[in-house]
Amino acid sequence: MRVQFWRIFYVAISTWISDRCRSHVDDGVCREGPSFVRETQTPLLTPPSDVRQTLYWYIPKGSEAPMLYLNKPPAITPPPTWREYLDGVCAYLGRPATFQNVDEWRRYYDVEPDKLDLPMDPVQWRRDFDFVSGPSAQAFSLLAGIHFGRELGRHPGAGVPHINFNSPRIRDPRFFRSVNASDMLALSLLQARLIDLKLPIKIVKGD
Repeated sequence: MRVQFWRIFYVAISTWISDRCRSHVDDGVCREGPSFVRETQTPLLTPPSDVRQTLYWYIPKGSEAPMLYLNKPPAITPPPTWREYLDGVCAYLGRPATFQNVDEWRRYYDVEPDKLDLPMDPVQWRRDFDFVSGPSAQAFSLLAGIHFGRELGRHPGAGVPHINFNSPRIRDPRFFRSVNASDMLALSLLQARLIDLKLPIKIVKGD
């Protein structure tokens, strides 16, 4: 099955390369792509000319689906202080960082004025990290609004290589968001689509 998979992968990516060559897309793929895929058996990831963000991929233990994260490894950091955290929330919402109206924060977080310079609740920080601020959640947000075209689906039932968006379901004890590619071909197609859309995002293998 492994040999068959890579044969299918090579044929599919070679077809994509040929289509790009016929479209006169000269990004190095036409010259180097076929031998690269054949020799390395890794995704074909030609970076865009302008790079401002980096998506990293890795294979989780017990899985063959590459997970994606943005800019840094998905390891949780120690909780910041409440003040640092709320500063970040204000910046994300595009609002001035002010703590005068503490009642507003009490509606969402269990924090009093004298606690602002103490580390925030670890449970709340874990929840925020998994759903909003962590590298996996940020990769989810970055890709969620992108139209992938016909060659790349958005869910397993698409019948084509796809990007799968994982988010909490009803009664799910974990409050998390993450995103993964179905396989190496999907990663290759994702990078190609990002280039076609002129998005300054490259995909590379993580540590």
